[in-house]
Amino acid sequence: MAFELQFSSLFLPLLLSCYFFLPTMADDTPTAAHHALEIPVEKIKKALSDSNYFTMSMTLELALSNLIPTHGFLNNKDIKTLTIFCPSDKAFMSPNFKYVGPPLTLLRYHVAQVKLDREVLETSQLHWSKVETLLPGHPLVVTSVKGQASINDVKITHWNLYNDGHVIVHGVEDFFDPAFQTIWFPQYDGEVLVDYDKSYSMAIKKFFDPFHEQRNGSDLMLAIGLSAAGILVLFLCQLLLRLCWPRRTEDMDEYFPIETISVV
Repeated sequence: MAFELQFSSLFLPLLLSCYFFLPTMADDTPTAAHHALEIPVEKIKKALSDSNYFTMSMTLELALSNLIPTHGFLNNKDIKTLTIFCPSDKAFMSPNFKYVGPPLTLLRYHVAQVKLDREVLETSQLHWSKVETLLPGHPLVVTSVKGQASINDVKITHWNLYNDGHVIVHGVEDFFDPAFQTIWFPQYDGEVLVDYDKSYSMAIKKFFDPFHEQRNGSDLMLAIGLSAAGILVLFLCQLLLRLCWPRRTEDMDEYFPIETISVV
């Protein structure tokens, strides 16, 4: 029941905002050219539905045409391909996800203005680099490590749910949180390009890489590591007690009890 309430609290406002608040964009492209360049919403919807991404299938059916106007995208010489990242249905029902911004803002954050295929994301070519989205001033960050592709530290679980050369759709295990980029990569904030600070990038890399390596390692290695850490903590606690207890005993020896004096 809790999952259903969480699902309704996130999904229903998203659908309602897509239906009521997205304006219908006037398209001055000639009719013949319009049909030739039209984003295939129905094909994308079917591909997602066939892959059990039912929630995003319904969401993009309502929002995609107005979110990405045909004449504004396919006629733009600077943007030749869009990559859409679709969270699973499970992500919509997760009680751990709390996003306070408008639902459409979150949807725009999942659309990258560049071609991102599997070959590129699974290599170190784009490691720790930013990727512009339809949400101005809020890029994604590529966090792929050792063949495990991820964006904003969220794994990409299904490749090419749809791919026609102009629109690519990948499945991800959870929503992208804009706070990830804001906290860990503040130099990417805003629309003004900031010089890339290599020392800062290396510091962030050193912080995150052990977590990725541990995640991609075997469960046995993880168990051994946790056991070793637990033993070390117990050892340090015992050592601390042994060092502190004699000192406390010595301090107590300096005090003498007050003798009770009987008054006759």
